[in-house]
Amino acid sequence: PDAVYGWVKLSGEHLARHARAEGLAVTVVRPFSGYGPDQDLTYPFPSFIDRAVRRADPFEVWGDGRQVRDWVHIDDVVGATLALVEAGVDGPVNLCTGVGTSMDELAAMAMAAASHDAPVEHHLDAPVGVAHRVGDPAGMLRWFTPRWTVEAGVADAVDRARMEA
Repeated sequence: PDAVYGWVKLSGEHLARHARAEGLAVTVVRPFSGYGPDQDLTYPFPSFIDRAVRRADPFEVWGDGRQVRDWVHIDDVVGATLALVEAGVDGPVNLCTGVGTSMDELAAMAMAAASHDAPVEHHLDAPVGVAHRVGDPAGMLRWFTPRWTVEAGVADAVDRARMEA
């Protein structure tokens, strides 16, 4: 764990081991940076889509833009979770793609999908989280293969945002 957030997750996994020892079926999943329809704009993925569709100029990115995340579509989080539970997988299992995308790369993808070009303005004093969070999907891939790439997710999100506008 790299922060309190990680320690809380690890504590939950420790409690799950105790529950298993008492005979309860427990599947522990570790979803990485999820995104999908109806996500609140306080999260980076939908806020980037919103900025691109609104043609924000400049395009704001918190931090230096080099923070990397493993973006996983909510449909894949749900699909993987159901597959793991159905198979009785004990876990913990990372729900991720194994593909890292920096915030600057995500901004560029969003702008390209929205046919928008603007300078990126980095806000170095804004909260940024950890520098790099990419998972190993090997455990998940035994039971489920993600259907969404981040590029397809960005294109879909831009299309949805345009329809709602």
